[in-house]
Amino acid sequence: MYFKKIEIENAGPIDHLSIDFPTTDSGSPKPLVVVGENGTGKTILLSYLVNTLITAKQTAFDDTEVEHGKVYKYRSPQYIRAGAHYSYGRADFGNGQYVEEWQLDTQKSQFEEAYSFSPAKRTWTAIPANDSSHFQSSMTHNEQAAKELFEKKCCLYFPVNRFEEPAWLNIDNLKDRATYTELKRINRYSNRSLISTSPLKANRNWLLDLIFDRQAFELQTSTMALPVGPNQQPINIPIFVGFQGQSSRIYEAVLQLLRTTLRVDGTIRLGAGDRRNRLISILKDEAPWIPNIFQLSTGEVLLLNLFLSTMRDYDLSGGSLENLSDIRGIVVIDEIDAHLHTRHQKEVLPDLLASFPNVQFIITTHSPLFLLGMEERLGADGFKTINMPDGEVVSASDFSEFTAAYETFKQTNLHRQEIANTLRANSRPIVFVEGDYDIRYITRAAELLGKLHVLHAIQLRDGSGFGNLDKIWRSYEVQLAELLPSKILLLYDCDTNKAASEKGKLIKRAIPSIEDSAITIGIENLIPAEIVEQLENSHPQFIDSTDPTTTRIRGHAMISPAKKSINKDEKKNLCDWFCSNGTAEHFRNFSSIFDIVESELLGH
Repeated sequence: MYFKKIEIENAGPIDHLSIDFPTTDSGSPKPLVVVGENGTGKTILLSYLVNTLITAKQTAFDDTEVEHGKVYKYRSPQYIRAGAHYSYGRADFGNGQYVEEWQLDTQKSQFEEAYSFSPAKRTWTAIPANDSSHFQSSMTHNEQAAKELFEKKCCLYFPVNRFEEPAWLNIDNLKDRATYTELKRINRYSNRSLISTSPLKANRNWLLDLIFDRQAFELQTSTMALPVGPNQQPINIPIFVGFQGQSSRIYEAVLQLLRTTLRVDGTIRLGAGDRRNRLISILKDEAPWIPNIFQLSTGEVLLLNLFLSTMRDYDLSGGSLENLSDIRGIVVIDEIDAHLHTRHQKEVLPDLLASFPNVQFIITTHSPLFLLGMEERLGADGFKTINMPDGEVVSASDFSEFTAAYETFKQTNLHRQEIANTLRANSRPIVFVEGDYDIRYITRAAELLGKLHVLHAIQLRDGSGFGNLDKIWRSYEVQLAELLPSKILLLYDCDTNKAASEKGKLIKRAIPSIEDSAITIGIENLIPAEIVEQLENSHPQFIDSTDPTTTRIRGHAMISPAKKSINKDEKKNLCDWFCSNGTAEHFRNFSSIFDIVESELLGH
């Protein structure tokens, strides 16, 4: 049983959201990835889904995280979207079961009288006249339908605050020993937790159970008759031939998971210390490799726990496992990329998700590299990405944070490797200027001043304003900037007053100001004064001017001289005109740009 559809209206930033969960032609679920800026409703969407799962568990079992009769997600008028008078949410499963909730800003009877309309939902009539909040589930009186969600299926939610203490934080973690799992065999007791925040200890104990069961119950032997003694009487000698059984199959699936997560070359297996030091270890090529699973990095532990928990929960559900593709169920993960290095986001995580093709993963993320990796691993049609708050279907390249992360060269562990790969793909030095018009002016100047060879030796890029050039500068620490495969020049307009500076191979320069120019702001400062004067007569719409002004301050007259500037709505038209009509003489002041580029990047 998987989620089939969810609909949300007027909740937080969400106006109207309707999502049909994606499936393959054979009915297997595809991952749903939810993206969007902070405050666009990603967690609100997950809260409706988790509340639905909690409702089903309350119906089927007594050991629930939320007390019976209460909800995981508050229903309150304060969560109604600004300007609206009600919120609505409904989640549907593929077997026809559903959970639905309403929240009004007043009682229903007063609502209809005050606003003279009723929401166009057939369940509106089910809300009592004196109620302002209404909740209903088709599973409330259908325990068997609710159990279908949990029987032989994993069902987990990983909130964003999941965390495991690193080994260095507390020495007790290093000494903490695995113990056998205690399960209660009581009716309506699941022995499972839907909300998973710190599952390492439970996973470690489960691994101990797995190792014990495999050794105690599934060890396979054969016999070999060997002649001994003077009469060469045959004696049957037991010979180990392997392991066979459910625990052994799960054990092999765990090793598959470890190989994918830790990118292991060679043979690995799990080990367990003796009764005085019961630690779960990993051996590689029969040599100790990771003596204690607690010694993994925080990112590795979090990543491993996501999928070990999925396997453990499926095992506790009674599901039979031959390989990872047998695991079915629903796994909801908030900010799946949290604490993960770029390689884990782009390569490891998509590989792990692809290893569980029959699990419905519903994921939020801020990582463009994760989306890129998903597209490379599963193909553009192998998963579905929606952008909040409207639920628009987008591709990896449409993700707004994808472009921002790359264009500003944001120096974080999440993007550093991709930045290096991009630069290595084209080793020519890069010149970032403040805007697209700068590129057009410089390109035309190169043609007229015989500097095309300079342009061919560099990459000229639009930096989208001096603010973004500042972001690039801040993104690189000196140590990282020294490792750049080619130089990067940040070329500011004259009016920014930026001081020349270097940071490894990252260079900051400002175009020298032409003091006698009529225009003081922008690259247009390089346009000669006589051309500006000409344009004031022929194209007055291009040039804005301010007359001299006199201001008296504490008895002294302060005279501000006349100013001229380019009308912001005419910048394109001025660029078109100057690039079409300007001569080499008119572009003479642009030679200073090529002097900077040749001096700083080309060594001339």
